[in-house]
Amino acid sequence: MSSASDIIQIFAAINISISIRITNRTVNRLNKKKLVYEWLEAKIKEPINKGVKIVELTVGTEPFSNALYVPKYDVVDSISMMQDVLDEMDLEHVTTTIGHGVDVFNISKVPSESGLRDDIKGMMLKLLEFFNKTGSPFVVNMFPLQTVRDVLNYPIEFTFFDNMSNLTITDGNSTYTNAVELIYDSVVSAITNAGYSNMKIVIGEIGWPTDGYPHANIKNAERFNKGLLKFIASKQGTPLRPGPIEAYLHSLSDENKFLTTFGAYQRHWGIYESNGNPKYKIDFSLQDRDEYPFQAKGVVSMPHRWCVFNGDTSNLALVRKNYKLACEVTDCTTLEEGSSCGGLSEESKFSYAFNGCYQREKQKIEACDFDGLGRITTVNPSQDKCEFVVEILAFEDQVAANTEMLLKV
Repeated sequence: MSSASDIIQIFAAINISISIRITNRTVNRLNKKKLVYEWLEAKIKEPINKGVKIVELTVGTEPFSNALYVPKYDVVDSISMMQDVLDEMDLEHVTTTIGHGVDVFNISKVPSESGLRDDIKGMMLKLLEFFNKTGSPFVVNMFPLQTVRDVLNYPIEFTFFDNMSNLTITDGNSTYTNAVELIYDSVVSAITNAGYSNMKIVIGEIGWPTDGYPHANIKNAERFNKGLLKFIASKQGTPLRPGPIEAYLHSLSDENKFLTTFGAYQRHWGIYESNGNPKYKIDFSLQDRDEYPFQAKGVVSMPHRWCVFNGDTSNLALVRKNYKLACEVTDCTTLEEGSSCGGLSEESKFSYAFNGCYQREKQKIEACDFDGLGRITTVNPSQDKCEFVVEILAFEDQVAANTEMLLKV
C-alpha cells in the first residue's frame, strides 16, 4: 500500500495489518537522518497513534532489478537507517525489508543450480546479513508467466497449478509440476547456499495480468489465481520448504498511471477494474468457491458522457498528432496489438484516446476540443470487449464535494 494518508486513515481501529512501501525515489530523497525522522513521524508513527496497525515498512522496490528504476542510494545504508530510526521512535515492532524481483537470482532450469546474480552478489550478501540480524523476511516478487516464457523457455502450461502438459521437472529428490514451486525453491536454494537456510521467504507480489502481454487475459488470470489460492490454502509448501507460505496477490485493481516502460501489462494486474467491478471469479476466503468477489461499494462515477472523434479526416496529420498527444496523457496500452482494444479501427482508436483525456479532466468541455476534432456524446461508444471508460471520482474529490463516504467492515 502507498503511504497516502487519506487511504491509510480508513484502516484506523481495524484489525488489519498494513505494510507500507516507500518508492525508490522517496528513499533516494530521505538521505539524512532528520529527513527520515520527519517522514516516519508523519507517515508511520502518526497513523499508528491513530489506531492503524502498521507492521512492516518496505524500503524501496526491486532496487537491483534490471527492469526498474536504478537507485542512486546505498540500499543497505538506507534500510539500516530506517530501522535505526524506527527503533529510536519505539517502533521496533515495525520490521523493514525490501521486495526483490526474481532477476536478482540466476534462475536455472532446476532450483539446485540457482544462485545470486554475480554483479550484485556482494550487496545481496550484505542485505541477507541485515535481514538475518533484524529477523526480517526475504521478500521476492514473482511474475511466473514472464519467467516461464522468457527465462526458462518452458511451455506456458507449466505456469498453471493444474498443468495439463506432460512437463515435469526433476531435481534430485524433488519433483516440480508448476512454475511457482520451482521459482520459490530456486530462491530457497540460492539463499541457503548463501548461508541462510532458515530465513523466512515471503512472496511479496504474485499474479497474472489481464492485458498487454502474451497470454494475459481474464480467463488465464482466473485459472492461475484459482490454482494459487488452492495451493496456499493447502499449506503443503514446496519440496524444499514444506509448510505454509505467506504470499500477497498483485494487484487489487488496475493502475492506469503505472509506468509502462517495460510493458503495457504493468497497468493491468488488477483483480478489479478501476471502477470497482471484479474481472473474474476468485475466492479470497480460500474455500475454493466458484463465485465473484464483492463489488466495491461507494464508487461515484461521472455522468455517462464520452468524448469521441468527430470523423473529420480532412487533415489526418492533425488528427494523428492529437491522438499521439492524448496517449501521452491517458492510458492507451489497451490499444496495442493483441490487447483488448487492439482490434479497433483507427478512427475508433482516436475516439478511445480522446475519451481517456476527457475523463481524466473530469469531463471538462474544453478537454474534448482536440483542435475541433472531438465531440461529446451520451451514446456509449464501447465495442465488444473494449470499454470506453467513464471517470470515477477520487476520494479527495468526493470529500471536496461533501459526498458521504461509508466503509463497511
